[in-house]
Amino acid sequence: MRTRIIWWASLALIGGAAAGITGWSLYYVAHTIYGVPHGLALLTAAVYDGTAIAALYLAGQAVQEGRSALGPHLATLGMAAVSVYLNRVHAEHIHGGLGATLLFATPTIALLLITGLAWSGVRARARAEAGNSPVTLPRYGLWGWLLATEDAWAATKKRAVTHVTSSASPAPQPHQPVDRSASGVLRRTFADMDPADAIRFAHSATPTVPPAELAAELTSYGVHVSAVQVALVLGQTTARITLERDDAPDAPQVRPTSPPTKSDAILDAASALGPDAKAADVVKRVKRITGLDVDAPYVRTVLSRKRPPAQPTLPTTGQGGEGYN
Repeated sequence: MRTRIIWWASLALIGGAAAGITGWSLYYVAHTIYGVPHGLALLTAAVYDGTAIAALYLAGQAVQEGRSALGPHLATLGMAAVSVYLNRVHAEHIHGGLGATLLFATPTIALLLITGLAWSGVRARARAEAGNSPVTLPRYGLWGWLLATEDAWAATKKRAVTHVTSSASPAPQPHQPVDRSASGVLRRTFADMDPADAIRFAHSATPTVPPAELAAELTSYGVHVSAVQVALVLGQTTARITLERDDAPDAPQVRPTSPPTKSDAILDAASALGPDAKAADVVKRVKRITGLDVDAPYVRTVLSRKRPPAQPTLPTTGQGGEGYN
């Protein structure tokens, strides 16, 4: 944040100085030398530099939209050249020579250079997103260029020729805006996930949705899974899945299984959890697997009914069949 503040403060300082010096010089030329009225002379001074900066902005926009930026760049150079020429006219009129010319013209050139360099980063990022990466000089280092100049230039030329003639180089495409809607964000999130992780992630958000509906929802976001795969990942082996086939009317039809009763669901859950499972754990598993609502007292009642009756304890006998006193 502090860096951005310093940058904007520097740009404002340079822009104000450039506008003041160059504007005064152009106003002097228009009003004093050519006799332009006072008000019109002020407007004339603002036209040249303002047009050059606006042309730089249009160059950045052209790159982002995949168009050529040659026209805006030529407009920038043309307006800057006219401004520098008029600054030279001012310097000659006051017999200031080269020093006065540099004094009047350099602020404009400095402002245009700083503005162009600042927007060059935006243009470079737009080109990279469009797949248009320009060839760059290899980083051999100072000693590499000095001690192996011929080899360095030969390798650089070969790299440039390959870049230009390669058919694999992608053509620049117009910049496509990123879909920032909820569906777009979810689609990009699921694209980077394993399908099993995507199933668990979606199930954690909507735990009561059946496997078939969950599979359809994931498919709409680009994760192509079936209801069977969803059920297997979530461990819902008792879930009922109906398969309909319109292309085989004479095929034998599989009769769907009837939904489990509460007692059966409790016994299945208790069997899966083991003999040490608590009634609350059984309640949670029944709800997760079958969707049925049961409470802990009912679980205890069902489990107590299914326990085998206790065997009577026989009295311990001694010799002759008589018990000990």
